[in-house]
Amino acid sequence: MDNFDPVIEDRQPIDPAFPASMIPVTFLSGGSTLLGTLFIPAGPGSHPIALLLNGFPGNEVNFDIAHMLQRKGIFVLSFNYRGSWGSGGQYSWNNLLDDAHEALRFLREGPLKEKFAVNTENPLLIGYSFGGFSALMNAIRLDYLKNVCAIAPFNAGLMGQVFLFNPEARSFAENKIQSSLGFVNCASAGELVEEMTAHKSDWNLVDHAGILAKKNVLIVGAKYDSTAPLEFNHKPLVQALKSAGAQNLTEYILDTGHSFSDRRIQLMKIISGWITEPNFIQ
Repeated sequence: MDNFDPVIEDRQPIDPAFPASMIPVTFLSGGSTLLGTLFIPAGPGSHPIALLLNGFPGNEVNFDIAHMLQRKGIFVLSFNYRGSWGSGGQYSWNNLLDDAHEALRFLREGPLKEKFAVNTENPLLIGYSFGGFSALMNAIRLDYLKNVCAIAPFNAGLMGQVFLFNPEARSFAENKIQSSLGFVNCASAGELVEEMTAHKSDWNLVDHAGILAKKNVLIVGAKYDSTAPLEFNHKPLVQALKSAGAQNLTEYILDTGHSFSDRRIQLMKIISGWITEPNFIQ
């Protein structure tokens, strides 16, 4: 039995013929070039793949999680959405969703498949904050996605509904977005808030609980989250999944804030343990 813990241990011994490494990659989405990083696991043979989706504006890239998955023997792709951190194009929530779809296509059908002999059968999708929303929405849209992990996920559709009757919440969201607009290519904070309102129905994760209930889902919330408050984003979704009869739902609420800055080890242990559970689809 392998007692190796990828959260706190390095793989030994090192195979000089197949060492772990990182390489920069680029791919296209909507005609724009996106910049990414591929984490290559050690060892020969075929390895599973994971797509790691960051939030807004992308300053928390969760590379600690990427390295943990790499040590676990998984190829991991992290990238910057259109209009953010050097990637071309315009930033929008819709583009964020589509960029994840194209990243999955790049992982499953691009040159990596032959170069590294990756196993593309059951990609793992992990998203943080707005990336958590993207991970869940893409799992709803794409039948082949069976395993999805959402960390402090944002429910863009439900929040869009809230903004319609709660001007204070809308103003708070605009101010929050405005403080980070220097990192993205977007017209205004109001435009991003309005996009959520316009998609209040089709982007409400609660309304798609019946589809998500058939997946293997891990949702990790933060007790003191003021960016994606549990009351609007985490709890309604979890309750909807339970009501829809979800059999493979794992939920945690950690005693921390939105960035999980003081619970990173615990967060990685949860994700690592979830991947090794019988319900995880290999």
